[in-house]
Amino acid sequence: MKRILLVAAAASAISTPALAADGAPYVGVEAGVFIPQKSDVDRKFNSGGGWVDFLDVKHDLGYDADLIAGYDFGMFRIEGELGRKHAGHSSYEIDPHAPGPFPGGGTQAVVPGATIDANGRTNVTSGMINALLDLDIGGGGSFYAGGGIGLAHVSMTIDSLGTQKLHLADTDNLAWQGIAGFRYPVSSNVDVGLKYRYFSAGTIHGDFFGAPPGMEGRSFVHSHSLLASLTYNFGAAEAPLPPPPPPPPPPPPAPATQTCPDGSVIDATATCPPPPPPPPPPPTQRGERG
Repeated sequence: MKRILLVAAAASAISTPALAADGAPYVGVEAGVFIPQKSDVDRKFNSGGGWVDFLDVKHDLGYDADLIAGYDFGMFRIEGELGRKHAGHSSYEIDPHAPGPFPGGGTQAVVPGATIDANGRTNVTSGMINALLDLDIGGGGSFYAGGGIGLAHVSMTIDSLGTQKLHLADTDNLAWQGIAGFRYPVSSNVDVGLKYRYFSAGTIHGDFFGAPPGMEGRSFVHSHSLLASLTYNFGAAEAPLPPPPPPPPPPPPAPATQTCPDGSVIDATATCPPPPPPPPPPPTQRGERG
């Protein structure tokens, strides 16, 4: 029974790949769905006055992809990330609380709460540094969570907004993100996983083209992403060695013996053969007659 348990333990250790070894670098690619939140566009005139509500921008589902490279310290990882996000705009609505008048033109009614026809897109290119905490959850898998900070180039462009075009862009926005995910090894060097990311790129500013001179705009990009990941570990942990084979059983003890009076060696539990009978006496000689 002991031998069977040892073999089963060795097979289990060999069949479950190990995650990346401590003190080893890794690289990876991630790609998935980009889900921007609704972006509020504000406007103001340089000639005076403050920012006021103007436009609500809703997005279609987009894509989010990045390259990562990092170092695994054990429970803690640090990595660099270069990412690209893109989503088209699905609809535009004049904010219900937006004060008029509304510059524009064309045939559309531009009133608070009205939906207007236009087309546009939002793009984000970011470089981030992430710090992640790894927690082993058994079976070879791990859960991780953490955050990152970096710089982002963000642009939001709306074409054909009446007779206007709105372009908001900033090249050095301070961005931050929250991350949570799960990864599982499929070989000694390769992990697969799922990752959630919340991303915020701060406020972006720009101009209305075709609007009265001096009009400015501002907005923001906040988003969710769900990504699939593929990671290659340069220093994969070695699979544990199988346990040594059990020692061979000891030889059986030698059987006990006894030596009989006649010199024969027999088993200790056997009976020695009886001694041979004594020789017969010599015959008696009779005297001769005279």
